[in-house]
Amino acid sequence: MILADRSISVHLPKADIILGTFQMDSQFNEFRNRSGRAPDHYFEKYRKLYWRVDEVARRSEKFIQDQGYFFLPTLDFATYKGCLPLFSAEQLRLHYGRHHRAYVDNLNKLVKGSPFDGQPLDVIIRGSFQDPEHKAIYNNAAQHYNHCFFWKSIHPWGSNIPPDLQVAIEAQYQTLDKFKSAFKQASMNFFGSGWIWFVYDSQKQVFDIRAVENAGCALNMPGVTGLLVLDAWEHAWYQDYENEKAKYVDRYFDAVDWHWAERHWKRATGQEYDEMKWL
Repeated sequence: MILADRSISVHLPKADIILGTFQMDSQFNEFRNRSGRAPDHYFEKYRKLYWRVDEVARRSEKFIQDQGYFFLPTLDFATYKGCLPLFSAEQLRLHYGRHHRAYVDNLNKLVKGSPFDGQPLDVIIRGSFQDPEHKAIYNNAAQHYNHCFFWKSIHPWGSNIPPDLQVAIEAQYQTLDKFKSAFKQASMNFFGSGWIWFVYDSQKQVFDIRAVENAGCALNMPGVTGLLVLDAWEHAWYQDYENEKAKYVDRYFDAVDWHWAERHWKRATGQEYDEMKWL
């Protein structure tokens, strides 16, 4: 039986979006530090102690890097299980495994030999924005970043909203439900393909909901920090919801990871933030 309403009180912090190339050492150590599932040895020790592990690691890293500078990120949840109640496994397979992968593959082909070759993802996005000569590079780079941010914005069955963030949202929108209604209205009023960003405007010191077309990205919004994002491209929901976009938007908040939003909001406002302080 699938529960209609469920929240998770214990939250495992997520790693930030990787803007550069894949490095086996740093990724393994990041996984170890955050999950605690690995023995108490950093990967550098494994390389010295066990040459077989070292050889496997080098081959794995080479396999990933041979596919290009940028790579498809590892999700924070099991792909084969989907992201309930928002996405079925099949919808996630198509969206993540086909659409997102295509942006990564295209970006690696386009950026090779260009002025952006070897640059971090955020530098490419800001540098190619509104540049007609590199429009294709921008589109694929921004779509790669947007999808990475989208996967971080959701988690199976979502999470409880942290009190500090809830108080701040309610101070502006009166209630959390009114904020969700405003977000849904912006999503439903948006026509075409694009993204619905929930952001914090540091210049005005307010939250904002911004609907942007095509590959619109929060990195190109002056003075703005992205908190959450909803993929408003039709391929994001059609396998599961067909033409019922409203149902897709409603279920988005059943899977939102509010801790991801809180991290970026507190960074943007200069507040002390301890991501290991679980609720």
